[in-house]
Amino acid sequence: MFSNKDLRKLIIPLVIEQIMSAMMGMADTLMVSNVGEAALSGVSLVDTVNVLVLYFFSAMATGGAVVCGQYLGRGDRQSANHTARQ
Repeated sequence: MFSNKDLRKLIIPLVIEQIMSAMMGMADTLMVSNVGEAALSGVSLVDTVNVLVLYFFSAMATGGAVVCGQYLGRGDRQSANHTARQ
C-alpha cells in the first residue's frame, strides 16, 4: 500500500521535529545561562514540562495512527477516514 519512498517522506519531518525540539532546549539554556543559577533552574524545569507535553501529544498521535493503520489493514477505508478526522 505504501512504498518505502512514501514512508521516507513521512519520517523526515519527524526527525526534523525532534532535532528542533532538542535545539530549542539548548537555546533556552544558553540564553538564560548568564542571568543566574535560579533562572537557569527555572528554565530547565519549564523545558522539562514542555518536553513532557510534547511527548504526550506525540503518543496520542501515534495511537491514532496505529488505529488508522489497523483499519487500513482490514480494508475498512471509511472507518480509517473517520479515525483520521478525529
